[in-house]
Amino acid sequence: MDDGKKADTLLHWADDQSLAHVVPNSHTSLRSNRVIDYAFIKGLNLDIQVYNGNTTSDHLPILSVISLNSSQYKLGKNIHWKVFSLFSEYTFSFWEENWNLSSIDITYNNYIRFLYLLSGRCPIVFNLNKYRSALPVEIRSFLSYIRALSFRQLRMKCSTLKKEVCFLKKIAKNELNIFYATQLDNLIRLRNSSSSSSFWYRSKRFFKPSSSSLYGFIDTSGQIAKECDRMCNLAADYYENFFKASTIFRPHPYTDSPPTVFDNISESIPEVTLDELLNTVISKKKKKSLDAHGLSNHMFNFLDLNYWSLLLNLYNHSFQKSILPSAWKDTRMILLAKKDSICPPSLTRPISLLDSFQKIGEKLFLTRFCDLLARRGLLSDSQSGFREHFRLQTRLLLFLEDIYSLMSNSAPVCTVFVDFRAAFDQ
Repeated sequence: MDDGKKADTLLHWADDQSLAHVVPNSHTSLRSNRVIDYAFIKGLNLDIQVYNGNTTSDHLPILSVISLNSSQYKLGKNIHWKVFSLFSEYTFSFWEENWNLSSIDITYNNYIRFLYLLSGRCPIVFNLNKYRSALPVEIRSFLSYIRALSFRQLRMKCSTLKKEVCFLKKIAKNELNIFYATQLDNLIRLRNSSSSSSFWYRSKRFFKPSSSSLYGFIDTSGQIAKECDRMCNLAADYYENFFKASTIFRPHPYTDSPPTVFDNISESIPEVTLDELLNTVISKKKKKSLDAHGLSNHMFNFLDLNYWSLLLNLYNHSFQKSILPSAWKDTRMILLAKKDSICPPSLTRPISLLDSFQKIGEKLFLTRFCDLLARRGLLSDSQSGFREHFRLQTRLLLFLEDIYSLMSNSAPVCTVFVDFRAAFDQ
């Protein structure tokens, strides 16, 4: 802060803004004994320390610690999945009696409502007193052993056991200090690298302008709406009109043309077996994102396996009768801004979170649909997008090779690229 007029101007500006400056506890430059890092704060307690480890920069890294009062965030909440699993197992006999596929909508709606209410009745509320990084398995096991040994010493009042517990606690404290020091050294050493442990690797996605959040909608009159209710109504009106069923006018068929008779008109969709259903559930990613009914794929890890025999009947009934539960049409939609955070609803990209059980049904139907396409040869090899064992890169290389072969013969080549503006929204 000894730079003459520049320092005076900066300090006067900081005083006008009621800002306090904080400097490290020692010099940070490796070229001189000067402090070249400082910070301005307002309403916070900031402590800046210098890291004296190895560095490839021309100044030492600094560590900033902000002291916050987290009294309002003392409680955490989680679902006690073991209780959820035991209670679902206990109520299976009730659902086995009342599982009626003749009224599939009522049965399915009652079932998903039961699962939602059950998950809401099995929460665990716990205190968030300390925040600490995840410990390795061997250290956690060692700490659990010391804790059990300490309780044993309190019961037995054994002096020898007390000395052993004190000795082990010193070893555990030393191991923790070594672990934290190693973690800190690795984070600082890899802070600017492409490693998955680096700071920027996990935080860079928050700085991408393409993933901006929505702060408002522009209506048809050009007014900006930032109220939640009004934004929801604008988005609902737009997407209800966007996804409405199209009116298709078909010409009247010729009276003398014979009706089209398909050779597989009597072929039914193959039934699902219980083993196939369980394998599909196991292979599904257990994400925690909630659908429109408040359920997630993570619940499948703790749902009693007997329930899948009931759902097996539902999936087979759906394939045989070509009907779906009406609840599968309810979709939770999340809108992402394509570019600007304030835009009309037409410049947003909808992400639809489907019903959790519907995802399993779609996976089962997809395997049968792909089998039909392969058996009847309905897709040519040139149709490469989003197909298993067909890479889009290979198709592009073949396309470029065709163009180059035509250009080598001095033949005129015309390539048309068609981009649909709302192709991914439908």
